[in-house]
Order: sequence, then C-alpha cells, then structure tokens
Amino acid sequence: MHERMTDKTIQPSDADMIQVIGQPIAEAWTALRQFLVETYDIVPIFNSGGRRYGWNLQHRIGGRPLCEMYPEHGSFTTLVILGKVELGQALERLETFGPTVRRALVETPRLHDGCWMYIRVADALTCQQDVQDIEQLILIKKKPPRRKTSSS
Repeated sequence: MHERMTDKTIQPSDADMIQVIGQPIAEAWTALRQFLVETYDIVPIFNSGGRRYGWNLQHRIGGRPLCEMYPEHGSFTTLVILGKVELGQALERLETFGPTVRRALVETPRLHDGCWMYIRVADALTCQQDVQDIEQLILIKKKPPRRKTSSS
C-alpha cells in the first residue's frame, strides 16, 4: 500500500494534498481535478476512506460514482469503475492509451459487470499522459452534460 493520508481527525486542504503528492505529479492531480470540475460541473465530496484507503475525493453525478482520487506521498491513485459496455469501448481503443492505463485495462480483474481500475499516477515522465488517458476513460464512462448556450 502506498502511503496515503489516513489521519481521520484532520481533513486535508487542497494545499495539504498538493504538498503530500509533490511536484510534478501534483500538477497532474490539479489538471485532473480541473477537468472534472470544468467538464462535469461537479464539486468533489471529501471522504475519510478509513485506515486502508485514507482521504479521497469522490466525484459523483446524480449520486453515481464517476471517479475517486486518493492523494499519496509522491503520487496519487484514481479509481475508475467501468461497466461491461464501457470496458468494451475502452478495450477497442486500447492502443490509443499510454502504458499505465493500457496495463490497468489489461490486468485489472474482471467482474460480471465490468471492472474497478485503480490507476496510480506516479511517474514524472508519464503523469501528463496518464491524466489524459484517465480523462478519456471518464469520458467513455459518462458523456459530459450539454452546455446551455446563452443567446445575446
């Protein structure tokens, strides 16, 4: 297990999480958070996650999970749950993903209705690609809501 923020008595701030993750991985963390807010217009829910998982940010739409993000010392892990159909769509595009997400897609155990992929972003050389790939998985999982256009 990677060292996560497990002290349930103190909810970490954004600055605390970024400090624990460290640069340049924290830039990837911030980019993924920004993508989720801008694309889906959601506010994450802080969850203490217990001793095993530690503090995390849950991103939900209509009460359903979109993804969870776990800050760790020197890295972070994102949980993306894909249903059977979404997993099939992602596997059809397997060659478009970088090595981290490709490995997660191939090696994650399958359930009868899809898979729970824990994708660890830890390599300074691939972290930007990893985040772009995670964004693509999330877009496969849930199409973004249509933006209302304002007429002037």
